[in-house]
Amino acid sequence: MDYASVAKKILQRVGGKENVISLVHCMTRLRFTLKDESIVDDEAVKKTKGVMGVMKKAGQYQIIIGNDVANVFAELNKLGNFSNETPKSTPQKQEKKGIISMLMDTISGIMAPVIPALIGAAMIKVLLTLLPMIGVLDTEGNTYNLLSVMGDGAFFFMPVLIAISASKKFGTNMYYAASIALIMLHPNFISLMSNANEAGEVVKFLGFIPVTYASYSYSVIPIILAVWSLKYVEKLADKITPVVTKNFLRPMLVVLIEAPIALIVLGPLGAILGNVLSDIVYFIHDQLGFIAIGLVAGIYPFVVMAGMHHAFTPIKLGMIATTGYENFICIGELCANMAQGAASLAVSLKSKNKDFKQVAGSSAFSALVAGITEPALYGVTLRLKRPMLGACIGAVAGGLFGGFFQMKCFGIATPAIVTIVQYVEEDRAASLLIAALTIVITIIVAFIATMLIGFEDIVDEDDEDILAEEAKPAAAPLPEGREIRISSPIQGECIPLDQVKDATFSQGILGKGAAVIPEKGEVVAPFDGKIDMMFETGHAVGMTSNDGVELLIHVGMDTVNLEGKYFYPKKASGDTVKKGEVILEFDKDEILKAGYDITTPVIVSNTDAFADVSATSSGLVKELDEILIVR
Repeated sequence: MDYASVAKKILQRVGGKENVISLVHCMTRLRFTLKDESIVDDEAVKKTKGVMGVMKKAGQYQIIIGNDVANVFAELNKLGNFSNETPKSTPQKQEKKGIISMLMDTISGIMAPVIPALIGAAMIKVLLTLLPMIGVLDTEGNTYNLLSVMGDGAFFFMPVLIAISASKKFGTNMYYAASIALIMLHPNFISLMSNANEAGEVVKFLGFIPVTYASYSYSVIPIILAVWSLKYVEKLADKITPVVTKNFLRPMLVVLIEAPIALIVLGPLGAILGNVLSDIVYFIHDQLGFIAIGLVAGIYPFVVMAGMHHAFTPIKLGMIATTGYENFICIGELCANMAQGAASLAVSLKSKNKDFKQVAGSSAFSALVAGITEPALYGVTLRLKRPMLGACIGAVAGGLFGGFFQMKCFGIATPAIVTIVQYVEEDRAASLLIAALTIVITIIVAFIATMLIGFEDIVDEDDEDILAEEAKPAAAPLPEGREIRISSPIQGECIPLDQVKDATFSQGILGKGAAVIPEKGEVVAPFDGKIDMMFETGHAVGMTSNDGVELLIHVGMDTVNLEGKYFYPKKASGDTVKKGEVILEFDKDEILKAGYDITTPVIVSNTDAFADVSATSSGLVKELDEILIVR
């Protein structure tokens, strides 16, 4: 893959570096925060060679690249030197969520950055199971004990890692957050609470406030609640501390107020909530038995698509810490991962597209061997749709088998072939065979189902084909001497496009045209044609004339941030319109009061289909006065 070329095309197709607020990446995706997503051509981005798919989630424009994401990210940063910090608030429209969805999203968002550290520790635990089995490591030796400490460290002190992640999520001081977690894990505190619990006594703070017994190692929700409350404690301490004493008195007050809150109220409450959440999940398992595991395996890809899979990590950890194993979610995850890999493998063998065969093959290897399924999920099965059904069928079959034979998991390493030893039970020799058969059944069923169901193959296109397709005119070239005259959709002052205070428009990235500074809040159809897209926020309209001219009318700069406020569409996507019909109204005075520039670009978005597009007017224009000529 030519990373520099891919990066250049992606940046151009998301609206240029001027449209990028920040850029970060995870294991498989570029995560853009954009000023205006409405100007991005999703189909052009998807067609870029090297791009597996596009997702829009939580204010981010996510482009799935796969295993090469770090290389493309590096080339993008050479082009733009972007901020790599995700803004605390983004201008994109946020979906309204219920309390349960919001809580799950919060837990998932906090857990995601911590997962690599936990996987590293979990893989060491896998080694501690594997090496003694093959006679390489003595379980009584110092090496084993040291490796055990390395494998346990991230889990025992996990509240510290989560405190750091949560501090970024909630906007609190990272070091205060870590300090609270360390207090909850202090050996003397653990010893005090354990001894009191064994003796049937109650520890009391200030002599009369009882401290409820709870174990915070391996826990998640207690420290999340503590860090959430920390931001309010910080504000309170700052407010009540005299200026001359802030340097030493404020830090003391923060810890002195927050630590008791965490230990007496929020810590025990979090432990209770964690237990309730776990009880709900495992109640389903208890009621449905092994059938529940098959169902979880089948729906798990959609949980991953929703970004909610990390929210299950606290539940798994709590169960392993309590019983030593987990026999529900972890089994479903394994089967889902194997099924995605098997379906991608089937696509790789059946596809006639040389490039896509390689994409599907590498995605299959990544899912089967390493347990990383995003390339397979977004680049293959979801992209082709029907292989997703094959993967779900295979996952259900494997989940039912593993559940029926009471398969167990003793770690949280990424579910994959190489981590099969985490499903081995010391006193149950058949456990390795059951785990292996679960994987084999999942792979075989998913592979066969995908081959039988089939899919619509990707058309074989190289970069030259893609560029030719994109450059192909949307309308037939105009005969010699013929002109199409475009009227102004708005009354106001007409100015050259290069005077617009946004490089995306002024540099002609989206096409040639003109701009109008509105005198009244009304947009009319400048020609007979069709509304291709009336944006949900109402701030922009895409139209096509009966002559084949594609026009973008974008009311104001960054007005997408208003999330539809002050915009009143009169037509919808797909509507046929006559010249002069009102298609959109907006309250220009309120938009100006909100601090937005209302300059409205009027752009021929398929400029390349014509020999020339030029502006013909300047100064005051009325609705339907001529402003552009297309030749």
